[in-house]
Amino acid sequence: MSTFKDMQDEHAARQAVLRERVEISRDAALASVSGLTEQMVDAVNAGTVEVFENQKRVEEQARELRRKGAKFAGVTSEWVRIVRGFDDDLREIGDFEGWIKRVELDLNNLTQAMKKVAEQGSGSPRERGAS
Repeated sequence: MSTFKDMQDEHAARQAVLRERVEISRDAALASVSGLTEQMVDAVNAGTVEVFENQKRVEEQARELRRKGAKFAGVTSEWVRIVRGFDDDLREIGDFEGWIKRVELDLNNLTQAMKKVAEQGSGSPRERGAS
């Protein structure tokens, strides 16, 4: 039969095996948790890097849009100035045409008046004597 000492030695050996298994399991669990933690940190870091890169691209596009907007505003202002100048020139042409028509009307009236005067002045001598 086994002696108490043998039982103690056997129990101690089993405990040592159990401790070793627990230690191996603990190391495996820590390695798994550590690996998972690293993966989670990497995923968060990758997401953070992607967010910062997207933010940088958005800011660059916003600057480019502001630049193009300012350029468009300048071109638009120039076109407005040109169109207003053209409109003013057209008005002046219209005013000139009106002035020409008034001069033409005045000349026609003057011509008609001169014709009447000429006709009255060159009438027959009897007409002149009767007056």
